[in-house]
Amino acid sequence: MAWDYATLPPAKATRAPLSSRIPLIPVRVSIAIVGAGIAGLSAAWELARAGRRDFVLLEASPRAGGVIATESHDGFVFEAGPDSFLTSKPAGATLCRELGLEAEMIPTLPNPGGARIWHRGRFHPLPAGWQMLAPTRLRPLLASGVSTGLLRPGVKLGLAARWWRTPPPPPGEESVAQYLRRRFGRVAGQALADTIAGPLLAGVYGGNCEQLSAAGFLAASAPRPPAAHARPPGASLFTSLQGGMGSLIEALVAHLPPGALRLASPVAGLRPAPGGGYRLELASGEALEAAAVIVATPAWAAAQLLGPLDPALAEPLAAIPYASSVNVNLAYAAAPALPAGHGFLASRGQGVRLLACTFAHQKFAHRAPPGGAVLRVFYGGELAQAPEAEVAALAQAELRQLLGLATSPLRLAVRRCSRAMAQVTVGHQARLAALAAAAARHPRLRLAGNAYQGIGVPDCIATGRAAAAGLP
Repeated sequence: MAWDYATLPPAKATRAPLSSRIPLIPVRVSIAIVGAGIAGLSAAWELARAGRRDFVLLEASPRAGGVIATESHDGFVFEAGPDSFLTSKPAGATLCRELGLEAEMIPTLPNPGGARIWHRGRFHPLPAGWQMLAPTRLRPLLASGVSTGLLRPGVKLGLAARWWRTPPPPPGEESVAQYLRRRFGRVAGQALADTIAGPLLAGVYGGNCEQLSAAGFLAASAPRPPAAHARPPGASLFTSLQGGMGSLIEALVAHLPPGALRLASPVAGLRPAPGGGYRLELASGEALEAAAVIVATPAWAAAQLLGPLDPALAEPLAAIPYASSVNVNLAYAAAPALPAGHGFLASRGQGVRLLACTFAHQKFAHRAPPGGAVLRVFYGGELAQAPEAEVAALAQAELRQLLGLATSPLRLAVRRCSRAMAQVTVGHQARLAALAAAAARHPRLRLAGNAYQGIGVPDCIATGRAAAAGLP
């Protein structure tokens, strides 16, 4: 079974499209939101929570939620997109509490082992103290893979030799891999990029550490709240919902004013309205006029929509690259013997094509019936567009190869996320600066989504709410 935007079932509380009842003359609203992913829904919630009823939320597909969707079958929970949100960024938890979902929030299961990396035919624990881009503790690096060779002895010597040295400043903006080579030397830095940083960034963000901007990525991934809101010691790194992340979408849709959400309503054009504000032309031939507009689509879609309005605004949007991915959920009646922890990442050049695998039933409760298991395998590159049967067969073959899992799954589902993950590549900060300068000319036009402050769920929620806050 393949999942895609057009084939996923609508959220339970989604209202039917109203296009058949909208007159062909322009309808005037105060605010139009384009895109009902988590950013657009969060913008709508911010307006609704402030008592606003004079807005419309337009979504091109037949369902709300964008890449966030959950499917349940016989006690098995399949996530189509993100399975959780970072606890250290409070926007996700805050929204869940406001929607009455606090009792549904669940931490990761206390499964020892942490993340593991498949390298040279073995699973290696991720060295303690690693913070996505670089290590923060030397001792775990020196102790890692003592007998199995995650890092070769020469690499460890190079790390130890440069650990307390202050590296020269970069000549300009640099990639994550360039930063590691500058910080730890060519050999040791490249080993860290290939063995640890590369798999992490590919598996979590769909990115290439030779292209991702070190400074830009740090800016986009850093927690934004005051120190008082930082993750308490011992708290779970990730938080999810008992029924899956789709519960968040259902709750947001259920709290919208009647008639506010219009599905299957793609916006074909956006231009200034004769009386001020903006005129939105729908693909159906209808037209809406709004005093303000929030564009909560991927940056590439926003560029297409805003190009005729302001080419200088569209140019930096179009320059933000996006990555595609495909994942396979596999359900098993009897949980196989698996390594400890919540899953693993795979280094490149290790004889497999998967980027990562999550043991969903070992990561969160309520993901499988008693004794059962759900595994989720991720691919990128050209496999993101490969036929679903090919991807499903490859996932099962590689699970046999890596885990010895010969049992056929009870059920599986393939889910494509096409051009869904914004990439913070070298030059991203300059693109954002150009975007801010151009956007300043349009005070009633705001942007939200995963291209601006980070690609995580809390980042998207924060941009949506900020876009809606203060609109007249």
